[in-house]
Amino acid sequence: MGLGRHGVEAILREHVFRPIRNDVIVVGRQTVYFSVDELVQLLSEFGIDAHEVNLRHIELDHETIDRLPGYRERTLVSDKGLFRLLGSESVRALDHSAYEGAEIIHDLRYPLPRQLHGIADFIVDGSTLDNVFTPETALRNYCDLLRPGGRLIAINAFSTHDTPYVIMPPLWYLDYFVVNRFVDCKIYVIVFIDGRDNVFCLDLDFLQRVRREMGRFRSPYHMVTLAFAEKGQNSTTHHLPNQQDYRSSEEWEVFCRNLSEIQKSQRPHLARSHCTQIVVDVIGGHRFVNSDFVAH
Repeated sequence: MGLGRHGVEAILREHVFRPIRNDVIVVGRQTVYFSVDELVQLLSEFGIDAHEVNLRHIELDHETIDRLPGYRERTLVSDKGLFRLLGSESVRALDHSAYEGAEIIHDLRYPLPRQLHGIADFIVDGSTLDNVFTPETALRNYCDLLRPGGRLIAINAFSTHDTPYVIMPPLWYLDYFVVNRFVDCKIYVIVFIDGRDNVFCLDLDFLQRVRREMGRFRSPYHMVTLAFAEKGQNSTTHHLPNQQDYRSSEEWEVFCRNLSEIQKSQRPHLARSHCTQIVVDVIGGHRFVNSDFVAH
């Protein structure tokens, strides 16, 4: 598990919009694929002042084991180091064992014990849902971990190019957050093509108009989803959505009413493409996000 450019950029974009503070939980210890110099340069690009940071005191990664090829011998910033740079003092890992130094032990296939409810302000999942037999239970656990106002970023497989156990399409994430009245949700599909990438976001206005006719994203390329959600004071975690094809008229009315609340959010896009648009045969309901984080 790890955080590459898209994951770290999403975290930094969210931090600029609303600072990440207090209690951070990473689901599994995360390899952050940035050296100190690379991370400081990215912080500067996003307008985050790192000049006063004592670079010698940034916590380095001595715990992650299964790194990507080419990174095994590199000196990288730790997940704790990344979030402490942003001002979070409490950064803990949750895993089903103490592997790689996890501080919170729980098997996400099973419901979260009551004592772990509401302990997190920010959660990052860097490829756990796609390796769990019960992803809906794991997603609900994430949301039970969150306090009201808490936020989640989850990056998981959307193709079989890697080794996912399960693959959840973009609407699977969105539908859960909508029916549970989360106050914001952004879902992205990241497509990797020969060392380049294109990012597409779900078009919520399109979904609101066409409802059941919302298109499904298809591509033969390597893909992942990046899901963001913010929990509100009145959010729930126990409601389970019906798929769009089988949603009743009454369910659609409730769904669209909840969706309209998410559409009021002023949060900017958190993910972007790093090249011009390559994937052009995109079915309706998905907008290309360019390198300036602008969707069109």
